[in-house]
Amino acid sequence: MKKIKIAYVLNTILIGLIAILISTFFAGGTIAENYTDETWVSPVFFVILPIWALGFLLGLLIFKSKNPGIYLFISILITWISILLGVQLGFNLAT
Repeated sequence: MKKIKIAYVLNTILIGLIAILISTFFAGGTIAENYTDETWVSPVFFVILPIWALGFLLGLLIFKSKNPGIYLFISILITWISILLGVQLGFNLAT
């Protein structure tokens, strides 16, 4: 049980940082895209963060469940897919 909780916390921190970095990179645009003085050229890419938060919230059920393995799997799956799904959704909404 303790290993599952540690895996959940490490996954949450690692993927949370990656999700924040990727969403701010795409929302801010690269040097070539950001020819305006705006901070967020395409804020639609912040859609990554609510999808990640869904995986985080589902993962909290690990601490209350008698069978936490399935919730850990679902949490890891959603948090990792949130980046791919959020980027794809962001590109579709931006164009």
